[in-house]
Amino acid sequence: MEHVHGRTLEDWLAERGPFASHEAILIGIDLCRALAAVHAAGLVHRDVKTRNVVREHTGRIVLMDFGAGVDVRAGRSEARGVAGTPIYLAPEVLRGMPASPQSDLYGLGVLLYRLVTRSYPFSAGTLEELREAQRIAPRPLKDARPGLPAPFRRVVERWLAPDRA
Repeated sequence: MEHVHGRTLEDWLAERGPFASHEAILIGIDLCRALAAVHAAGLVHRDVKTRNVVREHTGRIVLMDFGAGVDVRAGRSEARGVAGTPIYLAPEVLRGMPASPQSDLYGLGVLLYRLVTRSYPFSAGTLEELREAQRIAPRPLKDARPGLPAPFRRVVERWLAPDRA
């Protein structure tokens, strides 16, 4: 296993505050590439979040911690059930449906929202409150952080939309 020298995106966020949009876009592109490779291998990560992404000192972005990951080829059932960090989990996963590449993109949407706002798209104290909050669209990014590029906002909001399927 490779030893990665760097810090998590959550650590960067805590130290520096919200990321600039261009930085978040580059991180998003790197993570899309990583997830494309994971999904092409028939796997789903199931815990895409700022604590599971390391930025090396060279700037390389590394998706880490596949402990909740599953092989979804041939309809294997182990992709069912709640595994991962609830605030990053897609609504269907919180309802007990199987994890999918789309649910990883939902987690990526939460991650990018967090990077540029330092907050989460939903507020909830319990799993039931989170399930209820996810039934409506999250706080628009233009309200949470004015000035973000419209294409970036559209992608993140599409990944978080209640009707994204």
